[in-house]
Amino acid sequence: MSIPDRGTRTRALALRTLLLGVIGAQLLAAACSNDLEPARPLLAIAAGDGQHALPGTELPEPIVVALHDASQRPLVGMRVTWTPQPGTADVIAPVSDVTDANGDASAHWRLDATPGTHTILVTADGGATARVSAFADTHPESQVTPLPLVTYDGSGQAVHPDFARVPAAWNGDPFRLVATPYPGGNASYENPSLYTGSTVAAWAVPTGIQNPLEQPQGGSYLSDPDVLYDPDLGELRIYYRRVTSQNEIWMIRSSDGVKWSLPVLTVRATNHMIISPTIVRRSSTDWSMWSVNAGIIGCGASSTTVELRRSADGVAWSDPVKTALKDPDGWPWHIDVEWIASRSEYWAVYPVKQSGSCTTDRLRFATSADGVHWASYPSPLLMKGASDELRDIVYRSTIDFDGTSGVVSIWYSGAKYDGGTYNWHLAWEQTSVDALFARVGAAAHVAAGAATPDATKLPELTNETAP
Repeated sequence: MSIPDRGTRTRALALRTLLLGVIGAQLLAAACSNDLEPARPLLAIAAGDGQHALPGTELPEPIVVALHDASQRPLVGMRVTWTPQPGTADVIAPVSDVTDANGDASAHWRLDATPGTHTILVTADGGATARVSAFADTHPESQVTPLPLVTYDGSGQAVHPDFARVPAAWNGDPFRLVATPYPGGNASYENPSLYTGSTVAAWAVPTGIQNPLEQPQGGSYLSDPDVLYDPDLGELRIYYRRVTSQNEIWMIRSSDGVKWSLPVLTVRATNHMIISPTIVRRSSTDWSMWSVNAGIIGCGASSTTVELRRSADGVAWSDPVKTALKDPDGWPWHIDVEWIASRSEYWAVYPVKQSGSCTTDRLRFATSADGVHWASYPSPLLMKGASDELRDIVYRSTIDFDGTSGVVSIWYSGAKYDGGTYNWHLAWEQTSVDALFARVGAAAHVAAGAATPDATKLPELTNETAP
C-alpha cells in the first residue's frame, strides 16, 4: 500500500478545513435566519371534532380552534378562516373570525344533505392549518335516558306520562308530570299520580299530597291522565279515564297543586271509544280534546280513528268529529297532542297499533295547523329497544317544545318482558327542533309488518293487560 506524501496530506487537510468552514457558515446563517423569522403559528382543534348529526342539521356543539406561538402563548387578533370541503353545501358561521384573548376562534357548522364524512379546512394568519371532521348519520341515534319515579305502590313501574308547565311563581317548581303506576300490568294500581320538578329529568311527589290523587270505585279502574295549566283561572287540571263498560272522562282541578276538587264527569261513551284523551287549551273559550276510538273491540280492533271534541270551558264538550290522522305503518293508539304556539301548529305523538293487536313497537310524530288535518312523518320518532326500559314496547308518550331555547323534551313510556310479565317504565330525551324534524323526516323506516321477528315470540297485549 502506498503512503501519500507530505504535500498530498497537507492539501487534503486544507480542503477538509475549508469544507468544515463552509458548513459551519451555512449552519450559522440558518440559525440567524431562524432568529430573524418568527416560527409558524400552531393551530389546534380545541373542541368539536368528530361530531355526529343528521344530514341537513347543525352539529350539536360549535367547532373551537386555538392558535398559539411556538412557546404556547396565545396569538390574539389573528384571522381564522373556515372552508368546507369542495363539492358540499355545508354552511359555516361565521366564515372567518379573529382569535380572542385566549387565542381561540369558534364557528357553528351545519351539514348539507349528504350522508357520510364531512371536513373543514381551517386556515389562520401566518399559514397554520388544521382539519375538522364530522359525520352525517343517515338515521339518528336517540339519547334515551331512564326516568325513575317513586310510585305509591313501591314498584317504580309507571306508564302514560303527561307534562305541563306552571308559572315560576306558582307554588314552587315550574314543571308538573302525571303518570299512573302499572306494576306487571296490574290495572288496580293504574291511578293518576302527580309529580313536581325543577328540571325535566328529576321528579318528586309534591309536598303536601299523597298519591294517587284519585282511586277507582265499584270494580272500575282509572287510566290515561292528562295535565294542563289554565292561566286565566290560575289552576292545574288533570283529566283521566274511568273504565267500566263505559269510558268516562273525569276532571279534577287545583289552585295550589295540593288541594284538589271533587271529580267532575265531562264525557262518556261506550268502552274503547274514548282512549287516551289529550286536552289543549288555547284560550279561556277554546278547548280541544283528541282521543282514539277503537270501537267496541279495543286492542283487537282492525283499525282506529282519532276524534276531536271542542269546548268553551273544558267541562262541556261537543260531539266528536273524525280527524284525518292516519299512519303509514298502522293505526294511531294512545295519542298526545300539544299546541306549539311559537310555530302555530299542533304536534302529536302516538304509538302505532297493528290490526288485531295493541303491542306497539314504534312512536310516530305528526303536525297539524287546525287539529283535524294531519301530516304524519315517514320515519318513527322512536322504535322499541331504544333503551332497556323500552326494550319490547314503546307506548304512550308526551312532548314539549321550548321555543326560546329550541329544545324539544320527550317523555316516553314502554315495557320489557321479564320473568313472565311486562314491566313498565318511563324514559326521557332532549333534542333540538332541527334534529327532531330531521329524524322523523328521514327515509321511511322498515314497515311494522316487515320487521324482523323476535327470536322468542312475546305475548300480545290485550284489553285486560294493556294500559
